[in-house]
Amino acid sequence: MGDWVAASGKNLTHIFATHGHGDHWFTAGLMAERFGATVVASEGTIKEMHRNAAIRPQFWDKLFPGQIPDAPVTAVTVPGDRLTLEGHELHIVEVGHSDTDGTSVLHVPDLGLVVAGDVIYNGVHQYLAESADGGRDAWRKAVTVVEDLRPRHIVTGHKNKELDDDAARAIAETRAYLDAADELLARHDDPLGFFHAMLERFPERLNPGALWGGAVALYKEKAPAPGRSVGRR
Repeated sequence: MGDWVAASGKNLTHIFATHGHGDHWFTAGLMAERFGATVVASEGTIKEMHRNAAIRPQFWDKLFPGQIPDAPVTAVTVPGDRLTLEGHELHIVEVGHSDTDGTSVLHVPDLGLVVAGDVIYNGVHQYLAESADGGRDAWRKAVTVVEDLRPRHIVTGHKNKELDDDAARAIAETRAYLDAADELLARHDDPLGFFHAMLERFPERLNPGALWGGAVALYKEKAPAPGRSVGRR
């Protein structure tokens, strides 16, 4: 990525983190150091970045053993959540919970563009592991915030590269996935049944591993506490 930026001839000044999941910012410091850039994020995102740094040994390093460099949290907020790029304003918009807490997006009004991170997915299975206890409803509200910005184009955090960046389509498909998750969670009693039902509903989406991780986490939340029985009425 660094070589791609250098080859573009552009002057990299800022790196924006949409949310705290480590796969979206762990190497931002290396890029910032190479180009003299500043990592920026919302206050809520920075809080989540610190949380992900703390759980790194138990989670991220197990997913990517030996692949993640030292990654201290260096992100800072910007006054008024506004950046200026070549005379154009870029707005950091906090949207709350998406596939994790403390999410924000970057709105570029003059381009009709939203850099949406994981609020909107594009042809990839959505990460549902943190969507219990009202999380999917909160995610829908975040989607609505993005939709109300009236973007024409969406840059998503996870995308099938064969698809375009049409905002209306990506927003509608993200909502449909959340609705299907609610429907199929109610129908199935175990994570495997839910997993296969979602694969059948969305056969073209990439990264089923994210779906499986979410299924396991959601059914763990649904399971009764040890020593307790579940009655039927």
